[in-house]
Amino acid sequence: MTLVELLVVMAIIGMLTALVLPAVQAARETARRARCHSNLRELGVAMELHADRNGAYPIGCIECKFIAPPPDGPPKLRRMIAWNVHLLPFLEQPALWDAFDFSTTSYQSPNKAVGANVLSELLCPSTHSDVLIAPTGLWKGTAFTDYGGIYGIEGPGHDLNPPDASAPQWLRDESLGVLLYEEPVQVTQVTDGLSKTACIAETTARRLAQETEWVNGHNVFAQEASTPINGPVNQINEIGSSHSGGASLTFCDGHVEFVSESIDQPVLNGLLTKAGGER
Repeated sequence: MTLVELLVVMAIIGMLTALVLPAVQAARETARRARCHSNLRELGVAMELHADRNGAYPIGCIECKFIAPPPDGPPKLRRMIAWNVHLLPFLEQPALWDAFDFSTTSYQSPNKAVGANVLSELLCPSTHSDVLIAPTGLWKGTAFTDYGGIYGIEGPGHDLNPPDASAPQWLRDESLGVLLYEEPVQVTQVTDGLSKTACIAETTARRLAQETEWVNGHNVFAQEASTPINGPVNQINEIGSSHSGGASLTFCDGHVEFVSESIDQPVLNGLLTKAGGER
């Protein structure tokens, strides 16, 4: 084989590689997205089972809202227990459920040890980061999740005005979603329709040391009303994914949809409230 022939063969191999590699990468991403879709479907089924057994969806966060300390007294420790914990019995995690202590905070023993368990059904395989455990912060040592509970829609016209420190929620009733502070939402309260109301979504703040540990009750978020899917993060957390073109959402009837990032903003906002009257 002459040098020219060798160069021709190498060029052909290079061209074939350039043609095949994108197809292989696309196939791998399709498989990863399907796995992410399956994870969210598992969470949706767990939400349904919880509602069937308890008459309501899980509380989004137990003791998340700030409580002013008494005069000359120490601040009260808030438990900040996430909705994910309530789903453990329905995710085939009875040992973790039995080990969790609801009388103390989610960032202290024994709950910190429970939260240190990495649960594959709470992670999207397309996420670029391979960090699975929070390296810093109050929940240091606990495992991350790529999915957040939907609290509702925030921003002008959606927040309580004036703010009411005594109110259990900080959004107006019509702007609230399904996973709330301190109180469970009953199925009958989702008047926009179970199939048209999302309760869990992929999030932009994935595996960061801020509010995305699965035991951390701050893992509920309100979408900023003018921010699209995969848009700029104006707040700490919004809907977004590592998939191109959109993100997957779980709905109250258990089904999962990949929602395009080009969806009209009012339509997206309507999917995130339980009783906004959009149906």
